[in-house]
Amino acid sequence: MSGVVAGFSVIFIIIAVGYVLGRRDVLGPTGEQVLSRLVFFVATPALLFDSLAHADLSVIFSWPAAAPSSWGSATWWRPGSGGIGRSRRR
Repeated sequence: MSGVVAGFSVIFIIIAVGYVLGRRDVLGPTGEQVLSRLVFFVATPALLFDSLAHADLSVIFSWPAAAPSSWGSATWWRPGSGGIGRSRRR
C-alpha cells in the first residue's frame, strides 16, 4: 500500500511543479512545446525501456498476451483496413 501512495505522491508533485512553472511563465513562450516534446521523445521511451528491463519476459511473450497483439497486427496490416497496408483509391 505504501508503494502505491509513494507512486501517486511522485506523480502529484511532478504535476504541481509543472503547474507552478506554467503559471509563472518560468520556461518562456515555448516551454510547453519543449516539455511536451521531451516527454514524448525521451521520457516515455525511457519509461518503456525501464519497464521492459524489469519485467518477466515469459509473461510478456506468453500466449494470452501474444494472441490479442497478433490479432491487432493482422487487422492493421490487412489491405483496405485503413492501416499501413491500405489500398490507395482515387
